[in-house]
Amino acid sequence: MLTSEKTKDATSKSFVERVIFEQTIRYKPLNEIMFSGLSSNLSIGGLYLRTKLPLDIDDTLMLSLSLPFQEQGISISCNARVAWTNLDKNRFKPDYVSGVGLQFLNLLHEDLSTLTTFIDTYDVEKRMNVVCAWCGKCLGIRKGPFGKTSHGICNQCRESLNV
Repeated sequence: MLTSEKTKDATSKSFVERVIFEQTIRYKPLNEIMFSGLSSNLSIGGLYLRTKLPLDIDDTLMLSLSLPFQEQGISISCNARVAWTNLDKNRFKPDYVSGVGLQFLNLLHEDLSTLTTFIDTYDVEKRMNVVCAWCGKCLGIRKGPFGKTSHGICNQCRESLNV
């Protein structure tokens, strides 16, 4: 189910659309190894990253996320600042899983435009991933609950079953 909320942005005093968005996010604290985690929500200003990595406010991360957009994936990369933490010892929002709120930094203008369009047209019922039930090969995307996986059978597996 798509959920969105209007969030007041402290710098511009305007309201920013925030949508529930569960997607794998690749992130790397500067000068460290790459990690991956799931996002919980997304806005044009940042996202909530589920992590137990001990990050501090104002830490900078390099991050990369993919948006399912117009029948193809669009990748966005930028730096992000830890704006707030919600880790085990400091539960700012107890109803959220452990993680951090990230503020996008140095987002390219075209990425901001893509992100804005994605959020404005976001529909939880738009796309779901389809994989072969036999071999796991990606078969593409079709209409269905966003972020969910459906199963089909690829031509190669279908042929091998008919033999």
